[in-house]
Amino acid sequence: MSQTIFRTVVGAFLLFVTLIDPSLADHVGYLYIQANDTREGQNAVLGYVRHDDGSLSPLSGNPFYTAGTGMNNDTHAKLGPHDNDTPLIISPNGKYLFTVNTHSNTIAAFTIHDDGSLKQVKGSPFPSHGVGPNSLSISGHTLLAANRNEDYHQLEELRGRANASYVSFVVEDDGALRKVSKIEVEGSQKPTQIHASQTEPAIAFGSDFQVDADFDGDEQRSFVAGLKPSVQGQLHVFQIGHGSVLTEKRRLQVPETNAEYKYKGMAGVPSMPLGIWTHPKQPLLYVGFVTRNELGVYHFTKEGEMHFKGSVANSGQDICWVLPNKEGTRLYTVNNLPRPDLGQKAATVTTYDISGEHAEKPLEIGVLELPMPGESFKNNRNFEQPGSTAFQCSLNPAETTLYVICQRVNQTDENKSEAGNILHSLQLDENGVPSKIQSRNLGQDGIHFKSRPQGIATIDK
Repeated sequence: MSQTIFRTVVGAFLLFVTLIDPSLADHVGYLYIQANDTREGQNAVLGYVRHDDGSLSPLSGNPFYTAGTGMNNDTHAKLGPHDNDTPLIISPNGKYLFTVNTHSNTIAAFTIHDDGSLKQVKGSPFPSHGVGPNSLSISGHTLLAANRNEDYHQLEELRGRANASYVSFVVEDDGALRKVSKIEVEGSQKPTQIHASQTEPAIAFGSDFQVDADFDGDEQRSFVAGLKPSVQGQLHVFQIGHGSVLTEKRRLQVPETNAEYKYKGMAGVPSMPLGIWTHPKQPLLYVGFVTRNELGVYHFTKEGEMHFKGSVANSGQDICWVLPNKEGTRLYTVNNLPRPDLGQKAATVTTYDISGEHAEKPLEIGVLELPMPGESFKNNRNFEQPGSTAFQCSLNPAETTLYVICQRVNQTDENKSEAGNILHSLQLDENGVPSKIQSRNLGQDGIHFKSRPQGIATIDK
């Protein structure tokens, strides 16, 4: 076949594909989020076709039900219950998707088909062997889960009948989960994330974060979980041993790097960790020091020894989730609230240079304010905040787009607006800094406004 005829045939085929479904012409992969639907048995995963400009089109098979229920945090943006990362993940081989049913205390497992559709693995959902699963991570054939135990609709467990926990499972060849070991967390600590190291597959980290206190002294917007105020947090270092057995190596308190920092509603609150992620090529752990608006850096060894290298300032309020790119040149943080002292009116995304010498001392090179629909309200710290704030993020495999999910956070009956559940697509420029924003209202895709969607994962197929 001559080149001219070949080009003609290919061109005709692409025109035919575009006429049938224009979205297929620039289809580059899939994206998944979890609805976290609080209606009984209605939780589901939503799938999208990803396009090369970062935009999304819903998969025709949506929704893919998880056979479970999400968690209802029907408060004034209560700190804690929805502070989690990686509640939805894809296995490294791209065959399986796992996600949590927080209120049902289960983990759903799906097979990912070539067309992006999902089918539940036989036996799914599987018990999480704890209360309130909220974070997942995979190392080899080992799946790790954090059980937060801060579901206000499982109140007896929250108030002392059960502990939070970290659990390890073997991922069988068919995607089924088999529980191996469990580590309970004493002292009412509440896990936010479990993360397996990218450079040392036998090392994993956990982050605990609990805030249950009446900050203003007047109302009960925060102090609802326990019978006395509690504000605390810590880091865990785990070892993943033979047969996927999880053991704890050590626990660490976050150092007081900026004790003089005070922000409305945070006076007297200690330095605490939230989001965690490892450098893809060096034995470094990045930690969001959420109550200090700082990014902390630790060096770790194969034996799990930790050495604090220092921290750097962040231009956002409530630095929550951290995510480096695959080359280890850029790191992104999702900052949950605006900094009025810097003129911000909404949540932000910060970009750091972590290349070369900046790996141990990240350099902030950009901060982007996100569009925030929904009415402002007085939150659990008794000050005004936007009705929609950012929680989690994910890069597409080519790392040209950063996706950020935002939640309708005031879930009390006083909030009459249904707006706030948004998925933002942020295009990255040649320096890896987010610039152009496309925003998708998730209500149009079936996300119930009383739910707070969570988790993002992308895949090329």
